[in-house]
Amino acid sequence: MKFRLSPLLALLVLIPAATAQPLPVSEPDGTEWIVRPSPALDAVLLVGVLSGDAMQSEIYADLIADVRPRLSEGTIRALDRLDRGMRVERGLLTGPVMANILSAGPTGSLDDIVASARDPQGRLRPNLEETPGWDADRAEAIFALMPDMVVVLEGLKAFGYGAWYDERCRPQVEAAAAGMQRQLAPHDVITQQERLVGRGLSPQIEIDLMCFSMPYGISVYGQRFLAHHSYDPQTQLRNAAHEILHPPFDLEDESLFVRLAGLQADPWMRSIVENHDPAFGYNSFPGVVNEDSTQALDQIVSERLGVARDPATRWRQADGGMHMLAAALYHAMKEDGFDQRGGRYEDWLKSALDRGLLTPDEVRWRAGEIVGGDAVQHWYEVAVPEE
Repeated sequence: MKFRLSPLLALLVLIPAATAQPLPVSEPDGTEWIVRPSPALDAVLLVGVLSGDAMQSEIYADLIADVRPRLSEGTIRALDRLDRGMRVERGLLTGPVMANILSAGPTGSLDDIVASARDPQGRLRPNLEETPGWDADRAEAIFALMPDMVVVLEGLKAFGYGAWYDERCRPQVEAAAAGMQRQLAPHDVITQQERLVGRGLSPQIEIDLMCFSMPYGISVYGQRFLAHHSYDPQTQLRNAAHEILHPPFDLEDESLFVRLAGLQADPWMRSIVENHDPAFGYNSFPGVVNEDSTQALDQIVSERLGVARDPATRWRQADGGMHMLAAALYHAMKEDGFDQRGGRYEDWLKSALDRGLLTPDEVRWRAGEIVGGDAVQHWYEVAVPEE
């Protein structure tokens, strides 16, 4: 998936715990898998863990308590400035967002990452400008924080990150990568995705296995994403089915959002956008539409691959039950036959809106058909008042 700064948290999907199960057999014709460690990008994610990521502070509590006291005072001050500039002031997740941006440059070594952080205009911006959703102002705001990123990365080098990673992470990550490569090789995600987005995709899917990414799956530059090495093969396959679909429509298509204006103004939908836990991300209406469209599509892909979760359980539970639109879109695509015939999702979505399949009332009804009335009603109970 390409870099998207607006809405930025569409980059992420929270990965639930899963029990490892064998993958069903499918045909590999359209997909080439590349699974590998990425110690340099893992260092960027470690920066997010150490700087105060709310979702990760409990998961990595022991690591934080061990590593932060061993860093220099200057490194700690830079970590705190990054946390303030990213999470506090902009509502962004430091590790995932920085990993996404820095992945647009070379990532073979920590020195490569540091060089890109020193020169984001020369080493990152040319590639990022070519990606969907490019927002120069937002990018510049994050580039302005790169000097602190350099300080922290140099602090990790001084701490001995390379040898520490080799001892703590490398053996299990390399073993997981080898096993995952074998297990994913027979499975063709790309062909299933192409039939739903109506455009050609690169046959190559790159998965970088990480130590410090939980609980996220993180889209980065290209058809590449970051996932924790402990995730089982079904989770990795579902993650790929999701991430590469972002964004499933043109983020700059004003005609689409004109059609969506009624849903955006609906108090129930506003409640979902404004009253869900902001730590989950998707803190704008376009962000919700992007993420929920992708979830509805990935559910169909996963069903055809034989690895899907139960949609009712999924959308009742995921991210506090905020993805009601995903359930409604899934229901509408199934009812309308789009899941079988395929096509260009963006065209289908506009057509569905034009035909009245996704009015606010229809969205609530369709979501209820999948997740049940109580899950829908919850967002009435916390709804913001109409202006």
